[in-house]
Amino acid sequence: MPRMIDSHAHLQSPEFDADRSAVIIRALEAGIEAIVNVGTDLSSSRSAVELARLNPGLFAAAGLHPTTVLEDLTSAVEGIRQLALSEGERVVAIGEIGLDYYWKEVPPDDQKAKLEAQLELARELDLPVILHCRDALGDLLALLESARERPAGVFHCFAGGADEARRALALGFHISFSGNVTYPRAERLRAAALAVPPDRLLLETDSPYLPPQERRGRRNEPSFGLLTRDTLANLHGMVPGELDRLTADTTRRLFKLPNDVKRCGG
Repeated sequence: MPRMIDSHAHLQSPEFDADRSAVIIRALEAGIEAIVNVGTDLSSSRSAVELARLNPGLFAAAGLHPTTVLEDLTSAVEGIRQLALSEGERVVAIGEIGLDYYWKEVPPDDQKAKLEAQLELARELDLPVILHCRDALGDLLALLESARERPAGVFHCFAGGADEARRALALGFHISFSGNVTYPRAERLRAAALAVPPDRLLLETDSPYLPPQERRGRRNEPSFGLLTRDTLANLHGMVPGELDRLTADTTRRLFKLPNDVKRCGG
């Protein structure tokens, strides 16, 4: 039976401190094969790695979120580099990285310097990137389009329309959508999702954020991801199991996950 891979979660977050093991068990029971937990700074990246050590089927991404305030960019990037090098197959991506103009603590130029340093790190380590973008999609696409080289990767929690999705696809990136694609007023997001071929699509929850419509008002968790999966499958005229198979195969290729991924928590 095809099983879903949650390509983006934050189970290391404090929101899960009270019941993290139960959340992982519920994911297993719901049919989640694997989960990629994504860092936003060095500390959360280390915590994601520790979860991967303790739980079969869990993997980690290490990176510096655009809104993370840094005292020394070079030192911070080196910390991410050493973590990725030391953990072998547990760290499967550099992320989440990108641009975020919604929050104002870090100026855009500083965000771009941080992004470019981590894009270079990803190329050096031959790892894909997980791209975060909020209120900055035009700048992010332009920066990537002007780059002479770029790593593979995914635009996570995509927030643009169909035209922006096509630009991201033309650069070779994959695209994933969170629970907000299920919201009643999210017609633009659903149009973008329809523009993404199923073999370039990843499934994610962004837990604990953005629960799907049927779970709004609650903390999101990987087991809820099947509701988002069902919406995306319906958009593409597919049965859910078929989309599970396609997206799981794509996620394995992008993140170089083993074909015999042990079920999360199992």
